[in-house]
Amino acid sequence: EANKRLVDTVGQGGPNFVQNAILGPLEDKRVAAINRIATSIGRTAERPAGLDSLAACTLTK
Repeated sequence: EANKRLVDTVGQGGPNFVQNAILGPLEDKRVAAINRIATSIGRTAERPAGLDSLAACTLTK
């Protein structure tokens, strides 16, 4: 989804467009999914810590 949006929006927006419109929301979705996984694990074992580092989003060519 993010890759398609990057292609479809080439040349749009200002200098922070990609971060604000594509990478930020993608990272938010990843954080939510990771939190759901951690909560599920926490029901039967110790909730894992430090998983938020897995949600980081970057752009490379």
